[in-house]
Amino acid sequence: MKKLVAGVRNFQSNYFSEHQDLFEQLAHGQNPRVLFVACSDSRVDPNPIASAEIGELFVIRNAGNIIPPYGAANSGEGATIEYAV
Repeated sequence: MKKLVAGVRNFQSNYFSEHQDLFEQLAHGQNPRVLFVACSDSRVDPNPIASAEIGELFVIRNAGNIIPPYGAANSGEGATIEYAV
């Protein structure tokens, strides 16, 4: 837990301040051009895989990166896809 707390503090004091313009733009909305479906596996991080910065990808992550067929279930995946589109 200490590592996570230290990471958040580092983000707040370093990364955020170094990228303040980006976060000010993102505060006004998002406009990613790509919906990236990825596995929720902690070893899979879509942004470095796609060489994308914060705000460039709309990401949906779930077990097995599976999207159920239309009408098969009331799923968060379907709602996420609708929101992304």
